Amino acid sequence: MKLLGSFLLDFDIISPKDLADVMVEQIRQTPNSLDILYEKALITPEQFLSIVSLQNDEHLDLCSACIRLDIWRNDFFDVINEEVGKRRSTLGRLLVEKGLIEPHVLLPILKQYHVYRAENNNDFALFSENTLLDLNESEAEETAPNVHFDPDFSLIQSNDFSDYIDLFSEEKEIELELVILAIEALGSDKNEADPEELLNQFFTDYHSLKGTARTAGALLTENLIHESEDLLTFFKRFLHKINNADFAALAAINLKVLDVLSNLRNEMISSGAEEHYWAHAESREKYLKTLGDIKRFNEDMENRGFEVNLEDVQELF
Repeated sequence: MKLLGSFLLDFDIISPKDLADVMVEQIRQTPNSLDILYEKALITPEQFLSIVSLQNDEHLDLCSACIRLDIWRNDFFDVINEEVGKRRSTLGRLLVEKGLIEPHVLLPILKQYHVYRAENNNDFALFSENTLLDLNESEAEETAPNVHFDPDFSLIQSNDFSDYIDLFSEEKEIELELVILAIEALGSDKNEADPEELLNQFFTDYHSLKGTARTAGALLTENLIHESEDLLTFFKRFLHKINNADFAALAAINLKVLDVLSNLRNEMISSGAEEHYWAHAESREKYLKTLGDIKRFNEDMENRGFEVNLEDVQELF
């Protein structure tokens, strides 16, 4: 399976030199694992020196050297991954920050990359018990819950979306897309990311968007994010019971949510109101179908004994 960098080269929107330069920058931002353990006081100065000496003498990786010295702990991986995630920017963000790719150019390519990954991953977009999520449109329409949502736009007291539009920028959309792809990768045996950290990050971003949307009077946006938060609550509360296909399903649903949120934001910019989005039958159907997918996944989780209210676990986030 191609990495994102190779995928971008195929579109001929970045030169090999620029891509290599950005990847070198990304590598430079990656802290040394041994340094992290020492900075976090997880190893003593004497242990640090012993590890360096053993690595130099026998050309061992950090884990092997620590095991040889009887120093290694299983939580070292979690600490290292968390710190790397804090200090190292994603490839997409670096490309945008350096002005090598415009956000509006990168975003659709990221979505195509996601489709490519889905086509090369048989577990992608599957619920537990092999319930298909939109791989068969006709079947999905037959099994999707009947969702009723009737927003009352007359209750809106504010129609100033400027703060929300600033928060949910194209750059932020790219950032969320990359987080979703990282969540999808949690189902891979080779993944070393911390699921709890990723879910925390995603929930925090969603919660900020929802609060700003509520203040702005964006009823459709607030409702969709609120429903999506329930899924994240299930995953956070029952993380020890989640299987690989669940992460793929969560990613698939939230990519659809992100697409609808993007459409809603663009409508706010162009017409100054969500009501125009709702007035279009095709847009309204897409919105309700996304809500239906969320509800279907919620029901699937509940059928497996996962039942929790957001308020009950708010402190977990």
